[in-house]
Amino acid sequence: MNKRLANMAALYCRLSRDDGGDAESNSIATQRMMLQRYAKEHGFTIQDEYIDDGFSGTNFQRPNFQRLIADIENGKIGVVLCKDLSRLGRNNALVAYYTEMFFPDNDVRFVAINDAIDTSQGDNEIMPFKSVINEYYARDISKKVRSAKRTRAQNGEHHCGRAPYGYMKSPADKHKLVINEETAQIVRWMFEMASEGLSIYSIATRLYKTKIITPSAYVFQQTGGFQSKVYADCPHAWHAQSVKSILSSQIYIGNMVNHRQTTKSFKNRKVFNVPKDEWIIVEHTHEPIVSAEQFEKVQRLLSIKKRENIRHGTNMFAGLLFCADCGRHLYYQSSMRIRGGGGGFNCDTYRHHTRVGADRRCSSHSIGYNALRDAVLANINDVIRGSINQDECLERMAANQNDDASDDRKALERLKYRDNELKLLIKRVFEQNTLGRISDDTFSELYAAYQTEQKEVRAKIEELETKLTEWKNESGQADRFIEAIKRYTEITRLTREVLVDFTEKIVVYEAMGNHRKGRQQTVDIYYRFVGQLSGGKVSL
Repeated sequence: MNKRLANMAALYCRLSRDDGGDAESNSIATQRMMLQRYAKEHGFTIQDEYIDDGFSGTNFQRPNFQRLIADIENGKIGVVLCKDLSRLGRNNALVAYYTEMFFPDNDVRFVAINDAIDTSQGDNEIMPFKSVINEYYARDISKKVRSAKRTRAQNGEHHCGRAPYGYMKSPADKHKLVINEETAQIVRWMFEMASEGLSIYSIATRLYKTKIITPSAYVFQQTGGFQSKVYADCPHAWHAQSVKSILSSQIYIGNMVNHRQTTKSFKNRKVFNVPKDEWIIVEHTHEPIVSAEQFEKVQRLLSIKKRENIRHGTNMFAGLLFCADCGRHLYYQSSMRIRGGGGGFNCDTYRHHTRVGADRRCSSHSIGYNALRDAVLANINDVIRGSINQDECLERMAANQNDDASDDRKALERLKYRDNELKLLIKRVFEQNTLGRISDDTFSELYAAYQTEQKEVRAKIEELETKLTEWKNESGQADRFIEAIKRYTEITRLTREVLVDFTEKIVVYEAMGNHRKGRQQTVDIYYRFVGQLSGGKVSL
């Protein structure tokens, strides 16, 4: 390397939240002054300054650090100056790579002033230890940050960058949400449209045509903050995924949902989705925008795909019809020649010639669209008029749930008693082994057996507690079914909304006989919350 290039210095500065209480002494201004003074005192010519403000030391994809690397590879830099080794980074493996391989391979001298590191003076035995300590510091900070976030999540606090659409942060407490009526009315309208059976695509189209600006465009309008998803020429361009995200969020029934995404580790910042059963959900943390009943109805509608048909439009029975023999869905076919027109349904197993077990195939379970529609409509009207005893709903739910819950509570008490016994037994075998009353082999055998049983017992306890919690949440289902009935006096036309309000599923049996000799077919209608009522079996 020529002497001129050897004196061409790069000043590298970095600061992030990793620096905690040392932020003032590590400030960018402080680092720059220190490096500029050092360069002047040692006769270096400053080629450029490379500053990464707000970037973690575990991240080596920092924009200015990468610019520094590119300039080194292009032969522009002969020496790199840092305040200390932690400014270069807090990932021990990558710090070692750059200081021991990349810099030497490119004839670059590395100086960390406060750590007394200068690679021109030969190997520095302290540098690897300092690098390990720097990484440990980053690991410890990451652990504390994760712990603090988890605590806030468990307390039901909002700790994201901005409030969700329909809400705003409380002026008194930024971790609390309050309703923003300007956008909340749009959220309510979206849920109303979804409750009426509109698809997410139809809702997005209606929002666009009504000139409702998107959530990102609204934030941009209010704050001027740049949003990558804002289209300046068309701020009303709603995406179906945005609509679905709003309609699926428990935020709008007053529940705070956190820990939906996380990173692999403090070194790997790639974000991945957390399984739904690991989300942290705290109920009733803020005022809801929509009711729990409406939210549940919308979730049911979203879970069932709508299938458009060129001849007859949307199939209102989509996702609700099941074969009585194989359990698979029945699928609509507009081309089926069935009396009354309108097409009909066939078992999906039969349609694809799939075997049921090893020896037989399922039959068609063919049923006409119009005949099914009329039968279901008549049965629902029977429920509304009270021909099917409404008290039966309450009695059946109460009897079934109370019996099951009573058995589960007793089983839970027995398991908790056994768990306490196992704790004592494990403690005793430790004591017996310590006193020399049982051998190490006997101790190992007993301890392993008790520990295995304890894991099984605790898993069963968790399962039963979850089941009892669900039972508690569902204990008012019969009342909700009666409330649904009371909203109607008589239904003159069966719609998708009515079906979703009333039915859980419809089971279709294979027809007996044929049209010439008196064809008979049975359909079981299972109502929401209460299952199959007496009178819920219909013959066509």
